Amino acid sequence: MITNPKIEVGDVDYSRLSHTLRFKVAANYNAVQMIEDICGRTDMSMEEIAAEMGKLLESALFINYNRGGRRIKY
Repeated sequence: MITNPKIEVGDVDYSRLSHTLRFKVAANYNAVQMIEDICGRTDMSMEEIAAEMGKLLESALFINYNRGGRRIKY
């Protein structure tokens, strides 16, 4: 069991024109191993791992948004 994943965010940039938030994500080896375990693969390239991390971030946002944070629009 992996117990010490470390993920850091830096170089944050927000574009008011396009309403886009950009930032860099740094993940330690344990976090990379967790992604491989989630996907059930050990032969992934770093690009594939980054893509999977993006998918997991997106799914985490939807899970938490639907849990009760959804904005009510009238």
